Amino acid sequence: MSRPIDQILVVIIAVVAVLLFLAILFLVMVMYHSSRRKQMAREKLRIQEQYEKQLLESRLEIQQQTFHFISQEIHDNVGQILSLAKVELNILQQQLNGNGELVVSVRDNVGKAMTELREIAKSLNHDQAQHFNWQENLREEINRINKSGVLSAGLILEGEEECYLKDQQKLITFRVVQEGIQNILKHAKASSLLVNIYQSKEYTNIMIIDNGIGFDPDAALNGHSGLGLKNILNRVALIGGVAEINSNTGKGTCLRINIGHA
Repeated sequence: MSRPIDQILVVIIAVVAVLLFLAILFLVMVMYHSSRRKQMAREKLRIQEQYEKQLLESRLEIQQQTFHFISQEIHDNVGQILSLAKVELNILQQQLNGNGELVVSVRDNVGKAMTELREIAKSLNHDQAQHFNWQENLREEINRINKSGVLSAGLILEGEEECYLKDQQKLITFRVVQEGIQNILKHAKASSLLVNIYQSKEYTNIMIIDNGIGFDPDAALNGHSGLGLKNILNRVALIGGVAEINSNTGKGTCLRINIGHA
């Protein structure tokens, strides 16, 4: 009697062992497929991020080429036309025996326009901007805004005097701050803005603050109106930085940018 029982036990043990093996095999297969899916998802995300980075780099390159073209056009064509107009106004004033007060006013305004256009052309030129002190360029931008009387603009520089940003980082940082200021001028309905820059050997921190009408950042980023904001975030990410937008309706906006010095 013991022999058949032993055989039954052996069969039961064998069946249990097979079932256990199949269960383990099933779990291993599930874990393997799950791991593969996660790996494929990560790879897909990596490829997508790489594609977006390359696309942004291409856009920036095209934009810089466009800026360079506009800069040359301002310098070569518009500047020459204004120079000729100024010469003609000088001749007209001489013909009027110095009595043309309106001519003098127009001539002075043409001179101011020429100066402004030269500054704009200089800031748009890629090669020039790489060698500029971007903070001084920004100071000039702030001065232009204050001269226009559109709103009151301020600039605070803190921390290290030496700039540790690379040339490409300087250029893109300058463009990002420019775009942030332009967004305020176009949309914020603000009476004042402040740009605060803190530099250390490890990082550069920038805050652009306004007292305007504010907005919902999430809604803007998810809609068509947020293209400018997305461009800012993408540009900052491209140079290894992080940008954060804090805003509430009726309470103004603060754009924070932090760029590490790798």
